[in-house]
Formats: sequence, C-alpha cells, structure tokens
Amino acid sequence: MTQVGHQYPNREARGINKMEITITTQAELDGLPDKLNEFTRIYIKSSNRIIVRRARENSSVEARENSSVVAWGNSSVEAWGNSSVVARGNSCIRCQSESCDIVLWGFAVLFLLVKKNKAKLKSKTATIIKPIRKPGTDGWLKDEGVEGAKKVILFKRVSSDWKTQENTENETLWTIGSTLQHQLWSPKDSECGDGKFHACSRPYFCDEFRSVKGDRYVAVKIAKRDLYAWPNADYPHKIAFRAGTVLYECDKHGKKIS
Repeated sequence: MTQVGHQYPNREARGINKMEITITTQAELDGLPDKLNEFTRIYIKSSNRIIVRRARENSSVEARENSSVVAWGNSSVEAWGNSSVVARGNSCIRCQSESCDIVLWGFAVLFLLVKKNKAKLKSKTATIIKPIRKPGTDGWLKDEGVEGAKKVILFKRVSSDWKTQENTENETLWTIGSTLQHQLWSPKDSECGDGKFHACSRPYFCDEFRSVKGDRYVAVKIAKRDLYAWPNADYPHKIAFRAGTVLYECDKHGKKIS
C-alpha cells in the first residue's frame, strides 16, 4: 500500500495530493497520476528494481536507502544512501551519496554533488558534471542566481490573510510593508523547524512547502548578513533568514501584483 506522510502541519489532507509519497512497489508508482495537484516528493524505498518511466508533473523523485531504480525518458531522480540507479534516455540524476551505484546510458546526465563516486559511463553521449560550489551564503546566492550587493529579494508563500504556520505557536503575519525579526535566531540547529524564517530564491519553489487554496506569494528584502545557508541541504532552494521587510505581493514567477 502506498505510504503518505506530512512534513508541515498546515498542509491539507487530500489523498495522494500530499507533500510526500513513499513507493515500495512498481504497481504503486505506476498507479500515480501523470500530474499531481500540488508539489509532491516521491520517495522510492525498495530493494526490488523499480522503473521510473516518465517524469510526473509537479513532483520530485528520490531514491533512498538500498533502493534500486531504473530511470527512462526525461525522468529526474535524486540518489541517496546506498541506492542503485541505472539512467537511460535523457534521464537526469543528482547523486547525494558516495555509496550510490550509478550507471549511465544514452544521453543521461549525472550531477555529482559529492566529492567522489564510482559512476559508470556506458555511452559516449552520457555525461558526468561535477559542480564546483562555493560554500555558505555567497555560494547559495550564486547557485540560485540571486543578485544584490548588500541586500537581496527572496520569496515566501503565505496564506490568503498573509500568515504562515497558522494556528501554531510560530504563526507569523507577513503583511505588505511590515518588517519582521526573529527573536530566537538559531539557524544551525536544523534545516526545518524553529529558530529562523525561511525563504526561497523563486516563488514557485515555495510550493514544495505549502499548498493551501487562496495562498499568496510575497517578496521580502533581506540583508545578506541576515541569511544562513545550510551545507548539504535537503531543500537546496530554501534559505534561513533572521529579519526582512515585506515589499509586495507577486505571482509565482516573481512579477509584482498591483
């Protein structure tokens, strides 16, 4: 049976349209729709080989633990732990572990995000890319294409009445023109949870963290000194910040809404 679990308390319970789905059999994966109504992270956890035949719209696929995955077509898979991935066609693989077993065929591309991995090229047209990433906040801003000398503009997704973490002790109001400062700033403790505010480099990346009918996107101006980027983050498009000023409402692409 497909396992589904929440990661954030303010997400709606709507069958498979939740943030996380754990797949353990081929039948469970094949039974998913081609398009998911909100951003969904699909975890594959199975020692039996599971074939990812296509990229499902509005989803991200990860191979975890000792899973075995074959990626075809335009599929995109992120490999962790001791997972085994065979990539064919135009597949894209992001390797997050030195223990992953990866084989590339066709025009498959591997982004090697660890120092070393014995990935095997079985085709002259397959490619391994080893990104050189600058650490810390400056590296995150460069990777995400965010410009600004001393201050930058980042984005949040908030409720229809400008709130996040509604009905919890961390409920926060993000009205236009307001300046907020976190009183318990401790971003190094964990990537999620208390001790910081969160922002994304693009509004649509925030869809991964909440999806409630009527939600809005807001642009927030933040001083670089008030940012913190986690090393080896599970959510690479997200960053912590201590304080910021809400500038305006925008659409999912960052265009200001009058």
